[in-house]
Amino acid sequence: MAVGTAVATDNPVLVPPVETLPPALQAIRADLQRIVAARDLRALRAHVRDDTTLSFGGDTGPGGFDALWASDPAATQRLWQELEAILALPGVAQEEEGRDAYCAPYVFCLPHAADIDVFDAQVVLGRDVALREQPDGQSPVLARISHAVVTRVDDGAEPGDWMRVRLASGREGFIATHLVRSPIDYRFSIIDEGAGRWKFQYFVAGD
Repeated sequence: MAVGTAVATDNPVLVPPVETLPPALQAIRADLQRIVAARDLRALRAHVRDDTTLSFGGDTGPGGFDALWASDPAATQRLWQELEAILALPGVAQEEEGRDAYCAPYVFCLPHAADIDVFDAQVVLGRDVALREQPDGQSPVLARISHAVVTRVDDGAEPGDWMRVRLASGREGFIATHLVRSPIDYRFSIIDEGAGRWKFQYFVAGD
């Protein structure tokens, strides 16, 4: 194939789920979307259990929530941004603690190939996403990638609109940052407690 129309086929793929969520989990997701859209911090906090994990540094429960997300307006604004980014992607119905649960986003929740290094992995979020020669929307397209798991290349640059990545073939290029997501970026699991009640099991980033 000619440069600019090549399709990467040798990378692992992680395709978004298309299955419809059970009605109870659909209702939970819709309730969370309503809370986020309303920027209702008190309502969100009410869904944090005493043992909800909020970091890998020991922050749990409502107290941990307040320390991390309600301490200043900038932290709270980031909370809404992170939740909006997660809710923009599909999630997965799972079972946690013997109950139905909603895990999101799918880039964390779905199984990964055993040889994927989640610390460097980035999941391409769409079909036919351009891998470009330079971090420029007008730069030549080296390949078109669909839902591939690629490797982030640490080139010392600060995070911005473009990310340098490597394909399994060794070819490197740039992908628009909003079109990829790390499996260990922010994610959550919500436990369905029945009768319309739900709680966060965790809301964390990292590993």
